Amino acid sequence: MSDLDQALRRLGTLPAPSGLATIDDAVLAGLAASRREAAAGSRLMGFAAALALVVGVAGGGLAGSEPATAQPISPFAPDNPLAPSTLLDVHP
Repeated sequence: MSDLDQALRRLGTLPAPSGLATIDDAVLAGLAASRREAAAGSRLMGFAAALALVVGVAGGGLAGSEPATAQPISPFAPDNPLAPSTLLDVHP
């Protein structure tokens, strides 16, 4: 028989600690506290999402100017701002 088996056998013969009788209340109280914290966290995330939505809508409404429109660009147009001839041209 190994030393581990002997140690476990001796441990089994010892009486149970007296604190084990009251451990249930502490465990259940801890579970209730963690559930309350989880519920508060989900409410806080919902509030943050609603606040972000309100700020986004308000910011978009306050812009007030006309939305930008895309101008068609052709790679062969003479006024193409990204053409190599304009990018390499020296501007005084």
